[in-house]
Amino acid sequence: MKKYLFILLCSISTKLFSQSIDAWKITAANIDPNNYYGVTVANGMIGIVSSPEPFKVKDVVLAGAYDLYGRGRVSNFLKSFNLLNAYLEVDGKRIDAKNVTGMKQELDMQKASFTTSFEFGDKATVSYTYYSLR
Repeated sequence: MKKYLFILLCSISTKLFSQSIDAWKITAANIDPNNYYGVTVANGMIGIVSSPEPFKVKDVVLAGAYDLYGRGRVSNFLKSFNLLNAYLEVDGKRIDAKNVTGMKQELDMQKASFTTSFEFGDKATVSYTYYSLR
């Protein structure tokens, strides 16, 4: 009995350790817009804050620029012009969070990238990435 238990434990541990878990990546598969806190991809000069909406950016922040008298009379990041919002239409229908399925967002800390992917019915599979480059 001990021999069979040992063989079973060895096969389970081999199976578990053979899976490649990438510790550099953080993935969110169930996006709830009401409970969403964006992540920032930045390069030391400019930062881009993610949004739960496809092709939208919540904020663009500038490094080293602060608003001293913002909320609470403490230094706050100064938000810049948001020129990064876009939209995509497929067959005349604009894509938004309500008409996509399988939306997934992934932050890759090793490659300094933020990727969003989703499906629009059976017509399109979309994936786009923001990079933090110098």
